[in-house]
Amino acid sequence: MKARKSRWSAAAIAFALVTIMPAVGAASGESLIMPRELVDYARSHGCAPVEDFYERAGMVNPPYVYGFAGGEPEDSAALWCRKTEKSDKPYLLLLKVSDPKRLGGCPARIEWWNYPKGLAVETRSGLKLSDFHFATEPKRPGPTTTISNARVIVGEYDGVEEIFVCHQGAWLFMLRD
Repeated sequence: MKARKSRWSAAAIAFALVTIMPAVGAASGESLIMPRELVDYARSHGCAPVEDFYERAGMVNPPYVYGFAGGEPEDSAALWCRKTEKSDKPYLLLLKVSDPKRLGGCPARIEWWNYPKGLAVETRSGLKLSDFHFATEPKRPGPTTTISNARVIVGEYDGVEEIFVCHQGAWLFMLRD
């Protein structure tokens, strides 16, 4: 009789796990596309994760990257999010740092109109800023300065790049395919 009871108990537990656990996951109503700390950071800035970010073909880097400001990777992160308010620039590239000085005077957010691409951090050499434009004034070209080695944030998908660099307190960008 004991063996029969324990089999029934095991079957009841298995049934409960199969039927109840998916409901618990659905109750939260959220599947994360980036770490919780970054989701919370985005929400605190009036922004939500780009939920459909991975609903496209091919390989794509995540919508976030750690370590863009040098030093320890956990001391800085860049992340894409969608503004919760209506805007002609519906996306934000948020820059989270442990110390604001690590931003080099640049703002901690870039308003953006293009659908976000997967992020990476790279060091580029011989970066001609005249090939860039100011993120706040997209028609305004960058200065004639060349930076020998620059740490940049690169958004890339399907061979198209958006390169962001902080220079003298302003974010500049370049689109390249």
